[in-house]
Amino acid sequence: MNSGDVVGDRPAAVRGAQAVGRAIDLLKLVGLNHERGISLASLVAATGLDRATAYRLLGSLVQSGMVARDEGKLYRLGLESMQLGLATMSRIPIMERCRPTMIRIARRTEDTVYLVVRNGDYAHCVHYEQGAFPIKALVLQVGGLRLLGVGSAGTALMSTLSDAELEAFHARHAGELPPERSTLAHLRRQSAQIRQQGYACTDNLVATGVSGVGMAFQVTPGTYAALSVGAIRSRMEEDRRRSIAALMKEELQIGGWGVMAGV
Repeated sequence: MNSGDVVGDRPAAVRGAQAVGRAIDLLKLVGLNHERGISLASLVAATGLDRATAYRLLGSLVQSGMVARDEGKLYRLGLESMQLGLATMSRIPIMERCRPTMIRIARRTEDTVYLVVRNGDYAHCVHYEQGAFPIKALVLQVGGLRLLGVGSAGTALMSTLSDAELEAFHARHAGELPPERSTLAHLRRQSAQIRQQGYACTDNLVATGVSGVGMAFQVTPGTYAALSVGAIRSRMEEDRRRSIAALMKEELQIGGWGVMAGV
């Protein structure tokens, strides 16, 4: 059978492309739910695929090593997916493009600047630049994962979630959030405030005596990363926070990134 053959009322090439697209959608959903795992029923509900089709495609992904299925019948990313991700860590396109912006912000603030990307329900640190101030606020390591809503960059990224996404996120992780910010009502208020002002602020949330300012920016339509500036609390009075946020917005715009209105 060649590419011009027809199966049913659709060319075989069209059916093949459709299957690839569906498999990619499933892989993305598995990736977003990697930490806790996701069931076949949840994948079917999220994609609208019939159960047999979803199971067949997942079987192919499992066989290839891109997805793994545990004893509880939950799906997570497989070893091949992880190896692909690790292979890109030394030359992440966003890191190369953001690094000049981060260096300028670190020079102007003299504090540590972090680049964080969303990885499912988590904020994933991919790079940081240290400023000249002798006391460093090194609260994130490259490769470190932190739940969205914990830390200034992760809180800024949380504010980019839709209402439905935020509600689902809360249902999955309410017990892991800091007690003072664990209710859905609080997360909604906080996200609305961040969207309005254009940046997030945190105090003593990750480490005692450390504060941060985080700002999300659009990488591609619907996809966000965030920069944050971390410093000891005495260097993060309200006026300086606003000044740092304005500086971050200025530098991100110079770099050609889309940021929230605010500031």
